[in-house]
Amino acid sequence: MNLRPSPIFLVILASILAGVLNLFSKNLLLAGMEPIEICACREGVTAIVFFFVLLLIDRSAFKIRWQDIWIFILFGAFNVASNICVFTAQESLPLEVAAVLEMTSPYFVLIFAFFLFRDKITRMKVLAAVLAFLGCIFIIGLTDGEVDFSFMGLVIGLLSGITLAAFTIGGKFVSRRGYSENTAMFYFFLFSAIIIAPFTDFGHIFSLASSDGAILASIIFMGIVCTLLPNYFVIYAVSRVHPATVSIIITSSLIVSTLCGVLAFGDQFDFEDVIGIILIMTAIVILDPPDIVKQKIPWYKE
Repeated sequence: MNLRPSPIFLVILASILAGVLNLFSKNLLLAGMEPIEICACREGVTAIVFFFVLLLIDRSAFKIRWQDIWIFILFGAFNVASNICVFTAQESLPLEVAAVLEMTSPYFVLIFAFFLFRDKITRMKVLAAVLAFLGCIFIIGLTDGEVDFSFMGLVIGLLSGITLAAFTIGGKFVSRRGYSENTAMFYFFLFSAIIIAPFTDFGHIFSLASSDGAILASIIFMGIVCTLLPNYFVIYAVSRVHPATVSIIITSSLIVSTLCGVLAFGDQFDFEDVIGIILIMTAIVILDPPDIVKQKIPWYKE
């Protein structure tokens, strides 16, 4: 019996955990923490906790070749750049527009994977990417009316999608160089934490965390459950299935975020949200349909 977890299942689980992140990030924002500080907490907690985990279970994961250090620094920088671009875009664009621009990442993943790994761009992958993107638009509510756009905000928002795509394929890139998921995960977030440190007011973070135990608990839970676990699942999956498949499924985190907002903060839930959820779930089914569906659709190609 094969007890290995399905990569698709792990990506869906990662999407659920990533979607729950908004519950904690919103509480930290309300407590007075800056977005860049929240990002630093995520990267730092992930790197520190995973360091101790690897000390116990896999010390060999710390070994990398000196000539490959630039690779881990590069993908760590992509991770930080994606976060910074999102935060910057949110300053000049409506939050929902910035979120949709970030969700353009599956298209860039398709392109990067084609040129880097010669992965095929099939009809099903393109269709799934389009459906998932449309689903994001419906969930976020961009169909309601006109929105004022900032050209620079649009450019930065698209950069968030590009850099997120680059970070997503990092797991497959280092896997092909012989490194494990443990190694990729640790060094990606170690260098992410190092890169973002100069821009972070740690004194403010410590002041907030020491004054309220709930804030400290939110930081730890956000770092472990909503960052470490989902990113590990993604890095595990992306070395086993097409990176674009992983990237498209990750858009389902918007569904979880929406439901969390409705249940925890009383956000509105309407017919557009239902349409968006159906479109995203359809995209996931297209990417990993039951065998009986594949048999009945002769032109289907993974």
